Amino acid sequence: MENSNNSINIIGGGFAGSEAALTLARLGYSVNLFEARPDTKVEPFNNIEEFAYPVCSNSFKTYDIENAHGLLKAELMCMGSRLLKIAHKCRIPAGKSLTVDRELFSKSVTEEIYSNKNIKVERKNVSPDELHGITIVASGPMSTNKITDFFRKNIGEEKFLYFYDAISPIISFDSINMEKCFFGGRYDRGKDYINCPMLKEEYDAFYDALVNADLVSEKPHEKMNLFSGCMPVEEIAKTGYGALRFGVMKPVGFDRRYFAVVQMRRENREGTLYNIVGFQTKLKFGSQKEVVSMIPGLENAVIMRYGVMHRNFYIDSPRVLNEDLSMKNNDKIFLAGQITGSEGYVEAIMGGLYAAYAVDSKIKGISMKMPSEKTMTGSLIRYITKNDESIKPMNANFGLLAGYHKKRKRESAVNALILISKWKSK
Repeated sequence: MENSNNSINIIGGGFAGSEAALTLARLGYSVNLFEARPDTKVEPFNNIEEFAYPVCSNSFKTYDIENAHGLLKAELMCMGSRLLKIAHKCRIPAGKSLTVDRELFSKSVTEEIYSNKNIKVERKNVSPDELHGITIVASGPMSTNKITDFFRKNIGEEKFLYFYDAISPIISFDSINMEKCFFGGRYDRGKDYINCPMLKEEYDAFYDALVNADLVSEKPHEKMNLFSGCMPVEEIAKTGYGALRFGVMKPVGFDRRYFAVVQMRRENREGTLYNIVGFQTKLKFGSQKEVVSMIPGLENAVIMRYGVMHRNFYIDSPRVLNEDLSMKNNDKIFLAGQITGSEGYVEAIMGGLYAAYAVDSKIKGISMKMPSEKTMTGSLIRYITKNDESIKPMNANFGLLAGYHKKRKRESAVNALILISKWKSK
């Protein structure tokens, strides 16, 4: 497949690939977007035909720039992210977080891609070595065998890494007993969440059932490395009796008689579906049903999608990538998104946007420098490409931000936005 300097290949229609395609199309390039789904099955829960489907959660996390995820979103808006603009149009109530109707969001991204005259979509399972010219690989952590075989051959097995992630159950609203639950937010701030309060004896019974429930078994000869940012709820519970009460089930901001509170977040604008916040799990389906039914108000819950574990692969990026996300052994191939070791929807959008600008710079013969380490974008790119050791999957966090001081969060955030705006204008 020939392509000129004005035509770019992108493999993968997830968050990173979709952002890269829309950005390059906006910059005037012809884009060939290859997506293997739905004909090539990778995982049963990730076989959606639409682009940029939020598989794990429908939350892009907080808007607050004094939070690392809020700052990253603000930077990406300064950088011209199209997916974040679409997300704002598909927003549903969820307090201070940017939470979307996942079906509407994915459908909106898909329609925008198909309606763009500069983007040609091919539903085809391809490998980078089948294509000619510049290619961005944004195939995600559950790539096809063609993609994983390409990396095994080109970077070596020792730079081919993986971890396990989990997703939370989704419940039908009609099956929730609202006589035991209530709408509301902590400290009476809003009414965007359904809250399922527990007394001590209810928590004790739930906790005992959770830590003793049957789990999905590890595959032979494969350790189930778990991602710390999406740890299964049962694994958190096993770290101590109070771990959930001081974490995802904390009762802070509610009636003091509640010993713990399970929260549920709306999945769609109609409010017909709710997911259990922070309850990603590797419990077997039967055990999952039993444990969920012990939550007050969910005794007869109809689980529309069970929580499951899934294996994600990523590469040892510092050994493989240049700072513009091109491969060290082939600078015509760029990588973007979770395949590089960043973790999270907004982080994937960042990777796709950054890779698109890097490709634009390469074609124009401009040496693109990464943003300052005092920006969230720059700190993540540096973590991915400049680390002295093999990396672990990483979300945006202030621990990566150079010069950050926790007592000067807003000052650091405002400075980051100034720096990213200057970088974008160059």
